[in-house]
Amino acid sequence: MPSVELTLACAVAMVVVWTLVGLPIASRLFAAPAALLLAPALGFAVQSVIALPLLCWLGMSRPMVAVVTGAFVAAAVVALGLQRAAVARSLALSPPLAVAVAAAALLALIPASAALPKPTPEGVTLAASIFDHSKIAIVDEIRRAGVPPHNPFIGEVGAPERLAYYYLWHFSAAVFAVLTGASGWEADAALTWFTAFASLVTMFGLVLRLGASSAAPFLVLVLTASASLRASLEWIAPSAASALLVPASGLGPWLFQTAWAPQHLASATCVVLACLVLERMARVGGWVASGIFGLVAAAGYQTSIWVGGVVFAVGMLAVAPCLLWSATHGRRLGFALGASAGAALALLFSLPFLLDQSAAALARGGGLPIAAGAVSVLGPAVPESLKPFLDLPAYWLLYLPVELVAIYPAGMVALFVLVRHRRVEAATQAPVMPLILMTGASLGAGWMLQSVVAYNNDLGWRAVLPAILLLTAFAATVISRWRGTPARVAGVLATLGVAAALPETVELVREDLFASRTPSESQFAASPPLWQAVRRHAAADERVANNPAFLGNATPWPVNISWALLGNRRSCYAGDDLAIAFAPATARHRAATKALFDRVFSGAPLANDLSQLADHYRCDVVVVTPQDEAWRHDPFEAGDPYRLVETQDGWRIYRRIQIPANQLKPRSSQ
Repeated sequence: MPSVELTLACAVAMVVVWTLVGLPIASRLFAAPAALLLAPALGFAVQSVIALPLLCWLGMSRPMVAVVTGAFVAAAVVALGLQRAAVARSLALSPPLAVAVAAAALLALIPASAALPKPTPEGVTLAASIFDHSKIAIVDEIRRAGVPPHNPFIGEVGAPERLAYYYLWHFSAAVFAVLTGASGWEADAALTWFTAFASLVTMFGLVLRLGASSAAPFLVLVLTASASLRASLEWIAPSAASALLVPASGLGPWLFQTAWAPQHLASATCVVLACLVLERMARVGGWVASGIFGLVAAAGYQTSIWVGGVVFAVGMLAVAPCLLWSATHGRRLGFALGASAGAALALLFSLPFLLDQSAAALARGGGLPIAAGAVSVLGPAVPESLKPFLDLPAYWLLYLPVELVAIYPAGMVALFVLVRHRRVEAATQAPVMPLILMTGASLGAGWMLQSVVAYNNDLGWRAVLPAILLLTAFAATVISRWRGTPARVAGVLATLGVAAALPETVELVREDLFASRTPSESQFAASPPLWQAVRRHAAADERVANNPAFLGNATPWPVNISWALLGNRRSCYAGDDLAIAFAPATARHRAATKALFDRVFSGAPLANDLSQLADHYRCDVVVVTPQDEAWRHDPFEAGDPYRLVETQDGWRIYRRIQIPANQLKPRSSQ
């Protein structure tokens, strides 16, 4: 099980290294004190994007990782020495702002703790959001075998070996796992904390760029620490709430999304940073800004195709022309060239991801992974014939106010105030219009675009993340500074929203910190020795098979969570929920694979199922547990093509029988 101490050590290493790397960049691009607040996220983006191809070439051994990371730190220290005056101004935080930063570090512990196990009298339980942290298997794969990573979720013959996914966030976790000796699970929890903290202090920097008062960072903390209106509605009118609205989904406010999808939050933070850098380029110019824009944009795409790819691209269609128009006549050509160069740099760094994901999409079949159409909002009380028409306004008038109750109403009023008082923008050189346009693109993408790769609309859920960050900053800025009636309205709406969301906020914090009880607590607590035994018999580059439904009731939806968190070996088939996202195969083929593994671990395989496991899915090691029906009707006992290598009360481990090359029959006689 992960160590809290090692997780904290990993988190401290992250914040120190990335702040050091980002500070000289931020000090060159932004004024104090915003520079220090934007530095952690900038450091993450720049260092990760450049380190990935370097470590792909040099390898992920600890000496190489230490050399590359040390080179970044050394370069940052030299750059800081050359900018002493600007850096000194950046480091001079006021006492209220320093307190807000410390509070942000504490608030970030809540979503980070959701990624860690919770001891109970019967064993260990897990928070609901651990379901989406099954991608810890990617962190372990990179930590163990380097980059580009092999697909740890399926090992079918004929399928591409490389993982087609936006894994930069997981690569960054693996870098610090190698440096500190942390496990993939510990590094994932540490990076979840860093991502939460960096997004919060980025919002602090943004409100200061917008001209907010010293109270604004504290307002950011209050607004981000709120949940949705769902629990209150279901308590007041349960039948009406379920009839009027679709059930709760993955779209939610900052506190919810940070625990479930930190990589997408990191991408949203990069999107906001890219807008700020691009605005600075339009106003001041400079090729340094162009290069940083390209690197940050690449980081956004490589951490989330939905946020840093789709939403960012849609937003730039409006933001770039707006900035080009706002630039002085003498700077327009330079801005166009610099923005184009930055875009080309982003494409260059992201091209391997783009090619792998395009090939995987073609292999899955079914057309494009994105479909246009309004997100379904209204529940069974609304006639199906009217939903296509009513869903369109209901998204803005009902769905967003319910799910983002603390920030959406107040943020929209604040947005109106900022547009109305354009003189503020001129006075503070604040990038108001580009950020408003990106907010519209973010909410609009969540409204009219849907991902169709899996059962869930991941694109719609995550597309709103940049808007969540920006609406929070808008609301905090206006409430903290303006005294007019609209600003007071924003303050009242935010106060009512925070109060109305309190029941669900309490439940969300309780789940993150303590988690709900599950029937498999004792079995999960006994899992580490099982996976230690598996690793004794499986080499680092070999694949293992276990029942994908093993401990399926440890999470809200069945997923092979025990293997993902503790296995630290590639799986030959990790289960259908993971295959949907990571297997480059059609739905029919995935269904056939699922049926094969279900038959084997239910103890009723067909005649050639075991040879399929060994030869087609490259299952080198198989583990059977008492929770599997195959424990009582063991198909592996016959000894062909697997032999028993270890048996204990809690597991049996089999290895594939290796046939010497000189005993293989010619292919024509097989």
